[in-house]
Amino acid sequence: MLNVFLLVGLILALGFSIGRVTHKIKITAIVGYIIAGIILGPEVLDVPAVIGIGEEAFSTIWDITTFAALALIGFVIGMHLTKRSLGKHTKFIMAAIIGECLGAFLLVFLGVLIFTHDLPTALLLASLAPASAPAGAVATLHEYRAKGPLTNAIYAVVGWDDALAVIIFAISLAFVGSMLGGAASLSATLIPPLREVLGGMALGAGLGLVMVFLMRKIGERDSIFITSLAIIFIGAGLAVSLEFSLILTCMIIGIFFVNFSHYDNRPRKFVEYIMPPIYILFFTLAGMSLDFNLLLTMGLLGLVYILCRAVGLIGGTSLATRAAGGPSIFQKYLGFGILSQAGVAIGLAALAGSRIAALPGGPELASLALTMIMATTIVFEIIGPIGVRFAIGKAGEIRKE
Repeated sequence: MLNVFLLVGLILALGFSIGRVTHKIKITAIVGYIIAGIILGPEVLDVPAVIGIGEEAFSTIWDITTFAALALIGFVIGMHLTKRSLGKHTKFIMAAIIGECLGAFLLVFLGVLIFTHDLPTALLLASLAPASAPAGAVATLHEYRAKGPLTNAIYAVVGWDDALAVIIFAISLAFVGSMLGGAASLSATLIPPLREVLGGMALGAGLGLVMVFLMRKIGERDSIFITSLAIIFIGAGLAVSLEFSLILTCMIIGIFFVNFSHYDNRPRKFVEYIMPPIYILFFTLAGMSLDFNLLLTMGLLGLVYILCRAVGLIGGTSLATRAAGGPSIFQKYLGFGILSQAGVAIGLAALAGSRIAALPGGPELASLALTMIMATTIVFEIIGPIGVRFAIGKAGEIRKE
């Protein structure tokens, strides 16, 4: 058991060291953490096996770190979404969310359809394309202490776009089921994702109001910090138990708190202060968990998916914000800040497998989709933070080099 502390120490030491190097050369520390994970993981040194940590213990460490990181990241996103920070940009951000989701969906659909000539495959992969992963974006914004309208927009888009993404997925999956010979039950397919989204929002709103009430009763620094963490983790735990969206639950807690409490900065600063080591643990462990053999299996179809998704996100965001009359920095750079893809897309792919498993050709299609998303996630988790660094650099919103 003590070897767990040795592993955590090695992760922090190597992740921090390589992260400093990649930060210095303007790639972002996040990529350095992932590289450190690859070095420590089974592809190179296989440190857990060397120091006697089995797969079960490693999985437990990964689950706990992921739980904590995503809960705190969700809260940090929410704390940045104030009425003052969004203001007149709200309609442009809504346009961006619609544009990037539809852009990714349509371009992946067309690209995969042209490549495979298979409608169910094109529709299923397209339905997974809009889902984003906020962790890489938020960690990069925190790393550079980014501040400004584009930064606020990135926080808002990566926080809210999964709500639209799961609706697109649910509708698409109903059509895929119909094409494979099943009953086209849109309601049965749509209800679970809507329950996940709306349930998370309702739970977050309730706990956010509790947090506001409690903060009005306390004023001590330590009490504020402990109360904040307690409510965040209670919310995350309930979300997981009830199968609600963990990210949305904690994000809504942050939104309610920051917009209805006079303690608008201290909890966020407390949480952000403890985030750097959590980022190192999260992304280094993610690097250790990557299976590079999957990259060999994705082939040209994976390259089509990667290219079409990236162009769809960037182009869709640009066109939508331009049509809405948004600021030029939104039109030019916002799409580059939302490229990451990870847990939500993988979860949706797994859900698709359970829904179409009994249909003719369903298991093969579901396996293809899950393998493709897991393989391309490796690429997007690396280029995603780089895209954020590029966007905020071009927008002049970097405050710490």
